[in-house]
Amino acid sequence: MDDHHIKVDLLKLLVDNHLTVAQGTTNRKDVLFVVSKSSAVKELEEFASCYADRVNMKIGIVENMDLVTDGPLYNAILSGFGTDDNISCDLILLPTYTTLLTAGGTLIAKTKIGTEDKLVKHMKLCGFLNVAISESVPGVVVGNMPTYKVGSSDKVTLNPETKENVVSAWKLDDNNSETISEDDLLEADDLIKPDSSSLRVCATTKKAKACKDCSCGLAEELEANRLKDTPKPDTSNAKSSCGSCYLGDAFRCATCPYLGMPAFKPGEKVQLAGNLLQDDF
Repeated sequence: MDDHHIKVDLLKLLVDNHLTVAQGTTNRKDVLFVVSKSSAVKELEEFASCYADRVNMKIGIVENMDLVTDGPLYNAILSGFGTDDNISCDLILLPTYTTLLTAGGTLIAKTKIGTEDKLVKHMKLCGFLNVAISESVPGVVVGNMPTYKVGSSDKVTLNPETKENVVSAWKLDDNNSETISEDDLLEADDLIKPDSSSLRVCATTKKAKACKDCSCGLAEELEANRLKDTPKPDTSNAKSSCGSCYLGDAFRCATCPYLGMPAFKPGEKVQLAGNLLQDDF
């Protein structure tokens, strides 16, 4: 691109980003042009002298390390607009630009057409906001620094009237608030007292079924209820298929209906002695 087209693009970018002021105005913006070769300095100096009354422009070369300063100096930086700049904005310098720009400052960087998305990504990673590809000049990406600096602080003041409104919003006014009686939420079934037996549950399973290693007494209680409801077998007409049912548990099979009963003679009614439950002493 020739020198004339570069100057036209520079002026267009300066105007579009509000970096120029009317002639005779004192509050002119400070702009830094960064070029990669010293051969482009002369052409940019001519451009800067033509618009010196509208913007304060300074030219810097990438090779000069004195660009790094301790504080922000420029309202905008334009990089890669030299006549012999074939590569455009150097990505390594992006962190340096963040230190040179003031809060809210603008970076206008030129890159190869078709690689704008890569430059947009790197500028966002360096902290630039509102990064977008220029619509007026091809191959140009524009981004802004945040309007604050790292470590800056400001005092927050609360409006007393607003504070009172916030406090009053959390107060309950008995005259305006509707209350619901807890009794109205209960149904007829909720008022029936449950049977105590239905509330008996195992301490481990929390259910009305004893666990395998029940130690809370529920297993014994359920077994006693089962035996109470189970009719006792009649041994008056008992006939043994194996011939050992009368002899006692030691001779009975696992499915014998007489398990747990004392030995008896065929046809004899099994009865417990009256003194069986009495103490021996």
